[in-house]
Amino acid sequence: MVWLISLPLHFRIVLIAGIAALLRVLYFTLDGLVSPGIELSFADKDFANYWTAGKLVLSGQTADLFGPHDGYFAHLTAAFGADYPWHNWSYPPHYLFVVAPLGLFDYKLGMMLFLGVTGILYLWSVRRFAGQGNYAIWIAILPFLAHNFWTAQNGYLFAGCGLAALAFRDSRPVLAGVFLGLLTIKPQLGILFPFLLVAERRWLVIISATVTTIALVALSAVVFGIGAWSGYLAEVVPYQSHVMRELRGTFLWMLPSLYGTMRSWDFEADIALSIHLAVALPVMIATISGFFLTRNDEDRSILLLIATFIVTPYALSYDLGLLAPALGLLATRLAAMDRACGLVVMMATLLPSIMIPLGALHATAVVPVLILAVYAIAWRDTGAARRLKAIFRPKAGN
Repeated sequence: MVWLISLPLHFRIVLIAGIAALLRVLYFTLDGLVSPGIELSFADKDFANYWTAGKLVLSGQTADLFGPHDGYFAHLTAAFGADYPWHNWSYPPHYLFVVAPLGLFDYKLGMMLFLGVTGILYLWSVRRFAGQGNYAIWIAILPFLAHNFWTAQNGYLFAGCGLAALAFRDSRPVLAGVFLGLLTIKPQLGILFPFLLVAERRWLVIISATVTTIALVALSAVVFGIGAWSGYLAEVVPYQSHVMRELRGTFLWMLPSLYGTMRSWDFEADIALSIHLAVALPVMIATISGFFLTRNDEDRSILLLIATFIVTPYALSYDLGLLAPALGLLATRLAAMDRACGLVVMMATLLPSIMIPLGALHATAVVPVLILAVYAIAWRDTGAARRLKAIFRPKAGN
């Protein structure tokens, strides 16, 4: 217990909150696993989409994933009952390479295998990205680990891909590009990666990512048919756009972006997006500038990972596994120098656990404001602000 007492107070708060969240999630998961049949509360997970997709692929009904929503949803109600709540399929055909094997298992076993395998990938990626000796990193990811397990989402998988790409971009650039190619399944999380790679002149990573993406798209067209891609573009993308523009309630509380806050305040989608872009575009420009101004890979990684959740309007709480390690790195730097900023950073690691409660309290604005505050701290800490001032500061004698 000595090591726990020696931690700064805000580290202890996150550690205790994270462990409590994990224990709670594990308790309810175990209860769902041992209950007979599949209770509706246990089936009402995003994993239901992945498992259903696997079943459809193996039964030769892949086309139903990329057709009208009513046809797909009929498979969900057939599997889980007429009272099953609304879910939709939103992924491109190359994601089927990941989820098709899930159709070999029953729902409960498939879920545990999916979360277990992708969880191992995520933990491995965190270790390669930040090293194993930094305890703040492992404390910072606890709330995310619990939240993604509860939602049974793919947050471990895609956060793992993004972190692995950053970790290997210098030592194993081809492998880094492969991970970025996989991240194209959720392209909204990779908006800033091309600018980072250009700033660092990682040409081999760019080539590898491009080849991987083309190969995945081409192979998925061969395996699942051209119709899967045409259906994705004609049916799935427009329907997902409708979801982003019209869906309300808990979904909006899970969006950390300014767009999500504006929509939860009943702003029309176009107005909400305009307000979002008014903040996101300057942050994007500042971040790209920071890629050229900062002097080491870790600084640029921190800026990218934090800025991603300001720039993209469509990330969700279960995508915050990309943000958490950056917060851990930043908090470690600030622990001995700036405790107030360190507290702000570590409180941001709790976002996966508190976003929905904040939404229920009509306090969604806390989320983008907190992320913007963390970004400002990171911008200052990396030294990008000082170097930018130096560029424009008049030279002595002029």
